[in-house]
Amino acid sequence: MPVTRSKATVTEITLTQTVKVEKPRAARKAKVNGKIVSKASKGNRNIEHLFALAEVPKDLSLPSEFEAYHDSRFIEGVKHILSIDPTLYPVVVHSKFRAFSNEEKPIQSERDTILHYWYALISSVIGQQVSGSAAKAIESRFSSSFEGKPTPEKTLLKTDEELRAVGLSKMKAKYVRHISETFAQPGELTSLAFYSTPKEDVIKGLTQLMGIGEWSAKMFAVFTLRELDIFAFDDLGVARGVARYLENRPEMLAKVKEGVHAVEELKKRLTKRGKFQTKSSKRTWTPLHDEYVKYLGLMFAPYQSVFMLIMWRLASTNVEVLENVRD
Repeated sequence: MPVTRSKATVTEITLTQTVKVEKPRAARKAKVNGKIVSKASKGNRNIEHLFALAEVPKDLSLPSEFEAYHDSRFIEGVKHILSIDPTLYPVVVHSKFRAFSNEEKPIQSERDTILHYWYALISSVIGQQVSGSAAKAIESRFSSSFEGKPTPEKTLLKTDEELRAVGLSKMKAKYVRHISETFAQPGELTSLAFYSTPKEDVIKGLTQLMGIGEWSAKMFAVFTLRELDIFAFDDLGVARGVARYLENRPEMLAKVKEGVHAVEELKKRLTKRGKFQTKSSKRTWTPLHDEYVKYLGLMFAPYQSVFMLIMWRLASTNVEVLENVRD
């Protein structure tokens, strides 16, 4: 059950400039079954070209079914993003963002909500460094190994061998046990009040758990708490999406670089190579420095999570394993 929180009181950089965004560079055209469609050149493969055929209304009004499907706060975020860059409209309306559905869910007790949070964190550990299909299979075996609903207390009754039998590695079994121990006793993470504190405090608190790093904590904040102003600038999918996004928007890239270079502390960080700025013959995109990616995200605050989802879409990142959406 998502919680409502106050806005964070700390902002790393305040952006006040208005950015004029160019339309993405046009893709070459090709005929498919007699119809003209966009076609990216081999040297400029960009999934954004695949969205180019969508009609963009002058008032940027969203399709009624798209708006009806999503949470109203998420729709506010989408409109904010489009007010900054209308050219993202085709990418946004291409398909639904399942993690932010407005589907009404039964009101849960505090205990059930905390159990949901515990299981989301366990699922995060299960999904680390494995494919989406493998994560689903392991999670299914883990859940099925219980009589009734999984709980931290029941998990602690299992032996390491039983945890390993469902597909967990030795280290992941250790993480699952530690997280379960934390949630099996009263404490900060078992109080709903904690999850209503500023997002920085929530992320910091979650990273005290074994197996939950900053990235995992941010994903929990986005997909479980539905926090709308999170940006994982050091995520591979985000980096790829941003590279493809700015590739077609040189004016926006220039604004980003200008903004970073105007802050001496950020400019100094450019001397250190970015996380993904390594040579790779397999890449069809050119990584940008982390500071540029981070700054771009801040330009879309206070809805950086929405912008991140759009960047994942441009990166062709499958976020299903992160969504914690269960039928």
